[in-house]
Amino acid sequence: MRSLLDRLNNPLHLLIALASTWLVASSPWIGMYHAVPDDPGAVNLSHVVVGLGVVPLAAVYFAACTVGGRWRLYFPWAAGQFGDIGRDLAGIGKGQRPGSEGGGLFAAVEGLLLLALLATAITGALWFLGRGTESAILWRGHHIVAARALIGLMLLHVLAVSLHFVDLVRD
Repeated sequence: MRSLLDRLNNPLHLLIALASTWLVASSPWIGMYHAVPDDPGAVNLSHVVVGLGVVPLAAVYFAACTVGGRWRLYFPWAAGQFGDIGRDLAGIGKGQRPGSEGGGLFAAVEGLLLLALLATAITGALWFLGRGTESAILWRGHHIVAARALIGLMLLHVLAVSLHFVDLVRD
């Protein structure tokens, strides 16, 4: 099972990145509140279809990133390991870039991004499942908060990857 998840990791990352980018880009034009409109239009319909497609992808990707003790890489704080994160934060204060190796600030950002992806996917699915009810409005609010966290963490992730590329070019 682990070898299958290892093989799926990179394609899933790419697929989720592309789908998430589309979902974020299309979100300002979403015309849904408590239900999908009778005539949803291309943007609403694609947002729902792509969003629901991300739910299982996010679950499998989360598993691929965390099986076999790998969760410690993305969630070092959950294992009580704050040292590398603290060193990276202190280094930023001294003008140093955080390292790209596991267990530090960049890995923690990736872990939080994984959680935000799952939260956004799940709350979006619950919003869809509750369509036409009061719970849809509740899940919509949670979905918006999760999506905003996802956007912020995506930007931090892109920044971290860019800084990692700078390190690769320098070496």
